[in-house]
Amino acid sequence: MLKIKHTAAWTVLSLLIMLVFTGCASIEKAEGLHRQGEKQEALEMAISLLEDDSAKVRLRAVKLVGKIGGPKAGPALHQRLAEEDARVHREVVRNLGRLKYEPAIEDLADLVPEASADLVRALADAFRDYGKSGIDIVVSRYDSPSQSSSRAAYKDLMIAIGPEIADSISKLLKGRSFYDNRDTFDILRRIKNPRVATLMIPYLADEEVAEQVIEAMKQLGSNAVEATITALQIQKKSGELLVTERLIRILGLLKAKSGIDMLEGFSQHDSERIRNAVEQSLFQIRGF
Repeated sequence: MLKIKHTAAWTVLSLLIMLVFTGCASIEKAEGLHRQGEKQEALEMAISLLEDDSAKVRLRAVKLVGKIGGPKAGPALHQRLAEEDARVHREVVRNLGRLKYEPAIEDLADLVPEASADLVRALADAFRDYGKSGIDIVVSRYDSPSQSSSRAAYKDLMIAIGPEIADSISKLLKGRSFYDNRDTFDILRRIKNPRVATLMIPYLADEEVAEQVIEAMKQLGSNAVEATITALQIQKKSGELLVTERLIRILGLLKAKSGIDMLEGFSQHDSERIRNAVEQSLFQIRGF
């Protein structure tokens, strides 16, 4: 009896080993076909291996499907969002973003509330690749009353996405008090990237949100200085007084010593309002 059990166990193990080697051989063949330029045949084979018993094979298949792309790639990976292996799952998520497969966006957003730290990073990569079409959905989820219990999770994802969210998130500032927007400003502050300031500056022309943008720029600290100075250089030519005044105020709030020369260049401006703003900002920077 013991010998029979031993034989049966060895048979099962042998079958498993054979299946693993078969899967590896198949994915290697698919990768070889891709290198040879046989993309369609390679794609078909890679898609068939997305359900292989080996997680390693599935991982390589996901990467290959994402690399080849095409009309069949997105739908095939979308069907694998229920993947059980965490590493393979993250690769599915990333490649859906790389392919910009829009039918998957809502399903990806659904993953956020229960996402691990590793999956959040993968989702951030995906939504960054989707661009505005995907990021707008994340922002909408973050702002939706029906998603209030998951607001912190969407906030964490937006911070992980980075400065790319600035344009989409700016629309949330309109018609709300600074208190209502405190989480939104916290997101912008925590991104700590000069690009956020560059993306925020155009909103200084919007009377409805200008004061809140000024506050957000202040919270960005040194990350906002260079973008503000550059914008002021542009204003010398365009002459939009309100925007110019707001940029001057920002340099004062930032106590930006590197902006002193730029401010002094506006000290003889025709507008008394601009001259007053310059005087106030120089006082804030110098302390006298």
